[in-house]
Amino acid sequence: MSKRFLLGLLLSFGASILHAQDLDQLKKDRVKTLQDIEYTNKLLAETGSEKKASLNQLSLLRKKIKQQEKLIQSIQQEISILEEDTRNKEAQIQSLRDETKQLKEEYAQIIRSMYKNKHDYDTWLFVFSAGDFNQAYKRLKYLEQYSEYRKRQVQLIEVKDSLIQLEIDSLLTIRIQKEASLRELNEEKLQLDSNRKQVNKVVSSLKTREKELKKELKRKEAAAEQIRNTIEKILAAEREKAKKAKMAFALTPEEQLLSDDFSNNRGNFPWPTEKGIITAPYGEQPHPVLRGIKINNTGVDISTEAGSPVRSIFAGEVRDVWSIKGKNMAIIIKHGEFFTVYQNLVDVKVKTGDKVNTKQVIGTVYTDEKEEDSAVIHLEIWRGSSRENPELWLAR
Repeated sequence: MSKRFLLGLLLSFGASILHAQDLDQLKKDRVKTLQDIEYTNKLLAETGSEKKASLNQLSLLRKKIKQQEKLIQSIQQEISILEEDTRNKEAQIQSLRDETKQLKEEYAQIIRSMYKNKHDYDTWLFVFSAGDFNQAYKRLKYLEQYSEYRKRQVQLIEVKDSLIQLEIDSLLTIRIQKEASLRELNEEKLQLDSNRKQVNKVVSSLKTREKELKKELKRKEAAAEQIRNTIEKILAAEREKAKKAKMAFALTPEEQLLSDDFSNNRGNFPWPTEKGIITAPYGEQPHPVLRGIKINNTGVDISTEAGSPVRSIFAGEVRDVWSIKGKNMAIIIKHGEFFTVYQNLVDVKVKTGDKVNTKQVIGTVYTDEKEEDSAVIHLEIWRGSSRENPELWLAR
């Protein structure tokens, strides 16, 4: 077996291991993406065809499209790896065939040489015609080595033939996987095209309700202003309390510890609902329907199942519970210098002054039987009087 072939075999084996690891990770990612798509489909099914189109339905459809695009990208990466594996296997098979051909030619040359010289002398004559015992012994060892060499050539040829068959079987498996991935890719592309058409249909329907959409936008802006004012009042009250006590405005040791714990858990907080999808991200973005209008989302909107319980994402103290016109109940929980805000709740389970634990149920997400955006919880995170992006704090 040549050094070049051995080196190629080792390199191919190493690449195969890395590709197997990549494929394994891609499959894990695909399982997660498929679960996300399945949950999005469940939420879309809850909207029902009998209900009128809404912004939340549009957000869910666009979220699903992003999930499908991610799935398609994963499948394409998998196909790319399988194609590279196919090329490597084909090159490996060809190299094995070349090696086998060379071995067979060498073995044929041995057989021809033996046939050509078999009438000149036989084995024993060759040995006993030696000039002395030492020379005869050397000739005998030579013949034994020559015979062993012939056997090794046959064994090598058999090994190479077996390796070729193994590689061919492996190549066949890779091609079957690739064909399955290509079929899945084409199916997902068709589904993606169908969803894009559905998005266009929903957008067209929503454009006929421009006045209603603008009213809803004003209600959201008014709710955001109420939340800011409430937090400012809480902070102002604490400053006034500290002033009357003739002490600097600062956190108590217990509040400081809670605040530090909150800060240290960035990126690891549980979601306010057991399951959910962020359908409206934090910050400024174009309105999904109204041209030239920007939306400044002060938190994140999480779509979940109808009637889902809402939980506190961290331990703290309830500082306010109040009703927001058109947006149901809102709750503010203080965690040291941090605040979390939960909006669009009903059946509130807590009151001002209550201590709550992480994942403690504080209410239920409002479910409107007539509208599609019936189960959306709005979450905000504040650090003092400054807003934070909740998506960066929640566990991924």
